[in-house]
Amino acid sequence: MSVGTVWVHTEVAEGSVASITLEILAKAREISSDVVAIVGGDGDAVAAELGAHGATTVLATGDLGGALPGPSVAGAMAAAIAGGAAPAAILIGTTYGGRDVAGRLSVKLDAPVITNIVDLIDEGGLVGTEPVFGGASFVKT
Repeated sequence: MSVGTVWVHTEVAEGSVASITLEILAKAREISSDVVAIVGGDGDAVAAELGAHGATTVLATGDLGGALPGPSVAGAMAAAIAGGAAPAAILIGTTYGGRDVAGRLSVKLDAPVITNIVDLIDEGGLVGTEPVFGGASFVKT
């Protein structure tokens, strides 16, 4: 595993980590030994579950006061990157919440979002596999 730090956007539903986040954590720990879970809200309640599924660090925005997590999570990620944190990749699920964070983060960082990745591997750098032509073929990006 030569990939540096990988951040995983964490979604929490009804007090536990959403299954899409657990799937992404599994992929993240395949490609990196340094996996950071980013939680919108209080991360204490889910830190043990995230650690059991491969997160080496859990970062949380803190109490959101009932606000939607997207703006806070994207802002916190952008601020951390501006402060010198430089993850090799940020993995975000294709849910409503994930798309909200990805879109906002893309604008804040002036960086593209690569979507529709069905696999991500380390080939001396991260390489994504994307389906094209209705899934008839796959390309590496």
